[in-house]
Amino acid sequence: MKIPSRLQRIIIDALSQSLPVHTMVRIAKNVDPDYDLYERTGFPANIPIPNINAARQITTDIIAQGLLIDFIEVLIDVHENGLMGKTTSIRFLQQIIKEISALGFTYNADEGSFIEKSDGKKTQNWGILLEGKMYDLTFMSIDIVDNTQLVRKYNREVIQEVYSNLRDIFTRQVEKRNGRIWCWEGDGGLAAFNFDDKNVKAVLSGIDILLDVFLYNLFKCPLKQPVSIRIAVHNGSCQFQFNATDIQSETLRTLDKIMSNHATPDSLIISPGVYSDLGSKLELFFKPVTLRNGKYNYQYRLEWEE
Repeated sequence: MKIPSRLQRIIIDALSQSLPVHTMVRIAKNVDPDYDLYERTGFPANIPIPNINAARQITTDIIAQGLLIDFIEVLIDVHENGLMGKTTSIRFLQQIIKEISALGFTYNADEGSFIEKSDGKKTQNWGILLEGKMYDLTFMSIDIVDNTQLVRKYNREVIQEVYSNLRDIFTRQVEKRNGRIWCWEGDGGLAAFNFDDKNVKAVLSGIDILLDVFLYNLFKCPLKQPVSIRIAVHNGSCQFQFNATDIQSETLRTLDKIMSNHATPDSLIISPGVYSDLGSKLELFFKPVTLRNGKYNYQYRLEWEE
């Protein structure tokens, strides 16, 4: 993401006119724990660094590392909530937010973060995840059941139409709750959810997908049989890569195991870490599934009321 020189100047002015150098460094360390201002500037350790020099160096470094959005989020938090119990006012903050908005982002006060504008292009990383960096995310895997048999039974054009329709359902329900499709392989795919309530958003998206596929089978599916899907949701840390096939993640390996060993047709199965975030009302829709090790996953199915 190219940062306009105007925005860089406003940030430098905001830092130099609002904060002492040690506070600037403290904020920089929130997004880069190893940040060393003296090493970056070349100033001797026994000489105080002028505010303007510190502000210019920190701004340059943060932008070069692709951490500007994270840095501004911390600035907003400091402005609104203070730092170490001390009230701190950041000058020009609204101008900075306006400039970032012009780059295609909007600030979500509830989540305390910038996200891509809903009317703009949706990128795999929400415009803010950095390649190679670790993040805590929630993942959804979806699989079309009996794919091989369906491909053999029906002609190619019909199957392509059905699978395209299913992908549209998957994409619509995932992106409705600010999730992102990380890959789609014809008979299934992987989505990721970020920010606050990511576990709840993933689960609600999964429930909506099951309902949409149920209605699709009733009214639109061109096959002589209903198409069946299964969904799994798990959360954990993952190193972000734009090419999802390059990701080596224990979280994704666990998700694959949940899908392969425990997911059943026309159901959504979630791991305990996801279930624990649902709240009492949403929990009622899930039933425990006992595993061999005595632990549980939790399953939701669409069922007719008796």
